[in-house]
Amino acid sequence: MKRIFIFPTIEEAKAFILTQPRDPVFVAGVGAAEIAAATIRAVKARKPQLVVLAGIAGAYDRSLQRGEVVEVVTERIAGIPERYAREYETSGPDLGLPLAAGVTVNRSGDGLRETGRKQEQEQEFRETGYGIPEPETKSGDAVSAPAGQTLQPTGERADSPEQPSDMQSAIGDTNGTAGQGSLPGIDGTDGQSALPEIENMEGAPFFAVCEALGVACCQIRAVSNYVGEPFDRWAVGLAVENLTATLTQIFGNDE
Repeated sequence: MKRIFIFPTIEEAKAFILTQPRDPVFVAGVGAAEIAAATIRAVKARKPQLVVLAGIAGAYDRSLQRGEVVEVVTERIAGIPERYAREYETSGPDLGLPLAAGVTVNRSGDGLRETGRKQEQEQEFRETGYGIPEPETKSGDAVSAPAGQTLQPTGERADSPEQPSDMQSAIGDTNGTAGQGSLPGIDGTDGQSALPEIENMEGAPFFAVCEALGVACCQIRAVSNYVGEPFDRWAVGLAVENLTATLTQIFGNDE
């Protein structure tokens, strides 16, 4: 199966690149516009069968541990009026990872009200002594990289062998239709997903672009922090380490 990997930043990608993966690795830049443009360029250039978006994320749920790696199978955009809002869904293979729902934000904490967690987060922040993140605090502040940079590891080739049979079972064909509940645990109550929720700055536009281009995609995220925590509490190193190990385990064993 021909694959490409896309990371928002070089800091998230570097450790994986050093494993010398067979497939091309792209660094997109942070945010919706950068990931959309980079995904289009990469798919046009490489014509893959599967596009993998990987990076760190903030968790809304304390049920997720720092460093835990999840597959984001559905994602929505914070701040979109309800009449225009939709869920964007994965179209890739079943990776065997814990599942999560994503919220695409421009600033960390933008999705608190929509996830139904604003009041509980405010109470928790009061009890733990730190506050709701300031508007200028961004999910991507941990790392940065030139937008659109392409990195090719030594010896990479685009025409890697087919995936093992256990990687072939698809989660489901969304056919561009949102909100049908074709993925497990999407529908929750009180504005919350039944799946643990994380925030990032790229997931929904990534899913939307891949859907429009007709290419299968998946999104893998490692939890670096809980939404609203100050940066000195973030476990970026642990998240990147576990993300790299997971990517290598899933995609690095095919001969």
